[in-house]
Amino acid sequence: MEEVIVGEVAKGLFRAAGYLIIELFFWTVCYWVGWPICKAVTFGGYPKQNNLRRSESENGRESEGRNFGGRSSNQHSNAWCALVGLAVVVSAFLFIITHF
Repeated sequence: MEEVIVGEVAKGLFRAAGYLIIELFFWTVCYWVGWPICKAVTFGGYPKQNNLRRSESENGRESEGRNFGGRSSNQHSNAWCALVGLAVVVSAFLFIITHF
């Protein structure tokens, strides 16, 4: 019985650690590495600037163009920037480990 409890707690901790790594690394580091590259390659055309409109939601709170889960409404451009950043980070890592 104790092994089952410890196993489930460990599984939950690993899942939480994975979630934090994905949130911190992919959506923060990779996005900010990929954003200037996307801007430079498209001459400032992508990702487009969001016009955040304040609107009253059903429960009376104001929303600023955000969808369920806290992601902004331009999630596609965020994902592209983060993917470009991930490609750059992985390429830089591979370059470093092969040359040093």
